[in-house]
Amino acid sequence: MAGSLFVLLGLCAMIYGGFRLRPAYHVYRGDTDDVLSVERAEGPVELEGTATPITSPSEGPLTGKPCLVYEYEVEELQSSGKNSSWNTVDEGAGGVPFRLEDDTASIRVNPSAGEFALSTVDRIDVDGGEAEPDRVREFLEHHSDLESENTSVDLHVVEIATGNDRRYYERRLEPGGDVYVLGQSRYDVDARETMRDVSAVIEDGPETPVFVIGDSCQDGAARLLAKPAALWLAGGLLAVVLGVALLL
Repeated sequence: MAGSLFVLLGLCAMIYGGFRLRPAYHVYRGDTDDVLSVERAEGPVELEGTATPITSPSEGPLTGKPCLVYEYEVEELQSSGKNSSWNTVDEGAGGVPFRLEDDTASIRVNPSAGEFALSTVDRIDVDGGEAEPDRVREFLEHHSDLESENTSVDLHVVEIATGNDRRYYERRLEPGGDVYVLGQSRYDVDARETMRDVSAVIEDGPETPVFVIGDSCQDGAARLLAKPAALWLAGGLLAVVLGVALLL
């Protein structure tokens, strides 16, 4: 019985891992284009260049650092009986339109609905019962449904912390940094605001299999996207092998 369950769970994990591998596959298999060549392109396009602001950059919700796109994740150390594990309790993403510029021209990118492959990361560790940094406290008060874990019980003789430990992650595409984009080019004459701009916008659309924005080159974005998928595949394979061994 246990062996069959391990095999079933392992197969499910491998199927999910294969699904998670899809964006990395599409990023890896294509060739990048020049910005100047995609103004009236049909179908998906891939670009590499430098990310520059169109208006004022956004701010990372956990650090306040300037960025063009960001994603955050909050992990909490939760206990169940004698076991403890880190679980994701909140996550999100956001951004503002920006320009991607290469040696040929520049183009507007609309990051809404994109999948991010970001390597620039800040991690903030906060122990349960301790006060969060000001920016994290502001995030909890205005941008999250989570409550502060700065809680304790005063026993008069000693005060015991009761909150859970947390890890806050923020990943960013920063102004002036490298950027990779896989998306759909849409002709838009109003997108041309400077002499170097082409009359088009890169965004999500029905002709592109995935919409990806990364803060490195094409290969770097593919590796970042493949990493979580590989963990699911490896874990699933291990469960299948263990389940087969139990059945035998």
